[in-house]
Amino acid sequence: MWSSTAWGATLTWEPNHEPHLAGYHVYHCSELPCTRKVGASRLATVGKHETSLDIGHPANIQYYFITAFDSAHHESHESGVVVFIPVGSPPPPPTPGGMRIDSLK
Repeated sequence: MWSSTAWGATLTWEPNHEPHLAGYHVYHCSELPCTRKVGASRLATVGKHETSLDIGHPANIQYYFITAFDSAHHESHESGVVVFIPVGSPPPPPTPGGMRIDSLK
């Protein structure tokens, strides 16, 4: 789920309820494919009680996904990829298994 306002865009997700959850890694890419192995860089690491991240005003199309990690630093599978599309940008190619979110005007 995303929201976008005049102050920026926020990436939000449903919390993970695993008992050993330590937090989340948020990744981003500027093109597809977008996976931990191809194209992604870690944007942020947040604590287990956080379920959102302000991503500001990206000027270009950006792709994002999230993983959860436990206290032993084991990382979950990647979430689906979501896309941030700035106002006035041409549409990106389809995102396999993900969803497209346009910024609000």
